[in-house]
Amino acid sequence: MSNLILSSIAATLLPENTLPDWLLPLIDAACIVLIALLVIWAAQIALRIARNVQQKGSKAGDTRKIDTVGSVIMGVVRCVVWFVAITAVIGALGLEDAMASILAVAGIGGLLLTVGAQSLVKDVVTGIFMLFEDQVEVGDFVTAGSVTGTVTAITLRTLTIRGPRGEMNVVPNGNVSVLTNFSRNDYTAIIDVGIAYEADVNRALALMLEEGEAYVESSGGDAFNPAIAGVVELSDSSVKLRMTIGVKNLTHLAVQNELNKRIKERFAAEGIEIPYNKLVVLSADAR
Repeated sequence: MSNLILSSIAATLLPENTLPDWLLPLIDAACIVLIALLVIWAAQIALRIARNVQQKGSKAGDTRKIDTVGSVIMGVVRCVVWFVAITAVIGALGLEDAMASILAVAGIGGLLLTVGAQSLVKDVVTGIFMLFEDQVEVGDFVTAGSVTGTVTAITLRTLTIRGPRGEMNVVPNGNVSVLTNFSRNDYTAIIDVGIAYEADVNRALALMLEEGEAYVESSGGDAFNPAIAGVVELSDSSVKLRMTIGVKNLTHLAVQNELNKRIKERFAAEGIEIPYNKLVVLSADAR
């Protein structure tokens, strides 16, 4: 097919067909590579247009789904296009016999790789289930194994996660035995505060609830349903009290920090002691 196209071009531009025979296969190969690049570029443009169309009047979650699917589609397109292009280039260069031998060896090697590359197969199979079960999307904040951060790319083999310091972590899908996604549902912030044994527990719990309710009123709907869990631990030096409060996803750390600050200030104003370690130094010279 490529020889026919090249012959037509040569007949039009060079009526006497002055190109040497050895140059024609090289031009064929160059045309094939150029066509492959154009197909990949066209796929990228099509995905970008689809994303822009979907983004108009859509929710943020819909855009993340397009980014996720687009990332996987482009990976598959690149693999397929370059496989076909390399096969066509080998044919254009007249290496059909070599190509047949390579494919035969590849078939035998594929059987061996199936046994030796079980982790790769596991990564791909897990990636397929992640994609079709909609477990994670680009932009989600997740914990995958020991890595926590924002998902920036998803392929059939790996998850790319940007950590809180900006580090990029590439996690093989097969290594993700437990995936915790913080971006899908509302979250419960847990506020634990320790008070002295001599303090009034009921009074302290009432003050914590008052601060929780005041925060809900000022949050504009981002926090809701404050509740007192009561005394959760009797430690050596303090009584640990707990309050829970519902919050929007990805805001629980900020809410916990703010409520810890408010409760500490309220306890100080009400005379409820929060115990802390005190260091007493005794001098041998003291009389």
